[in-house]
Amino acid sequence: MSPLPENRHLRQFLLFVFALIIPCFALWTVAADMVAMPVVGLSNIILGNWFPYAVDSIIFQNSDVYLLTQFGEAGGRPVPAEQSEYQFGFQINPAILSYSLPFYATLHFATQKDEYLTSFLAGVLILYPFILFGLVSLCMKDLMVNLGALFMEHPGVFIPNGNVIGLLYQLNVLIVPTVAPIAVWAWQSQNTDLFTSILGTRQEVAEEA
Repeated sequence: MSPLPENRHLRQFLLFVFALIIPCFALWTVAADMVAMPVVGLSNIILGNWFPYAVDSIIFQNSDVYLLTQFGEAGGRPVPAEQSEYQFGFQINPAILSYSLPFYATLHFATQKDEYLTSFLAGVLILYPFILFGLVSLCMKDLMVNLGALFMEHPGVFIPNGNVIGLLYQLNVLIVPTVAPIAVWAWQSQNTDLFTSILGTRQEVAEEA
């Protein structure tokens, strides 16, 4: 079997990936609060209206994000609000979802294209709904775990089954943040020299085989 032909475009892409990945993630780290702000605000609206009996608000406190419930806290456990002077809440981390943005930026700007900015902004707009849905799933999982029946057994409100919430959490937090940026990048890059060269190389290998 003959060796694979050299792919100059792929080599250039990989070099740019290694060069860009640290700056992209560093910039994302610096701008993490600003990046998370839109999805935190929308999640606050969605969850506050969907579960008004359980969710008070989702807020920024310094650089941290907290989901505050309608319950008080005593001994680390939720109690009726009138029984405690403390509000029961827990910290959430939007960064475990929004890292898809610097990952996508790395792939996008490492690929040689005719134009970059417009397609990059379009890709970011496509990814943001995935981040939003992931944050809602994350909050629902935390509400289920921390509040238990206080959250899951409220009459008159549609609440997905616990297994469904767990599945949505795993899908949207553990899988989508990695797969979605790759899918968006691949879709936007299908007509680039990189993809053309990769497909051409595969075709040559298939013909030789």
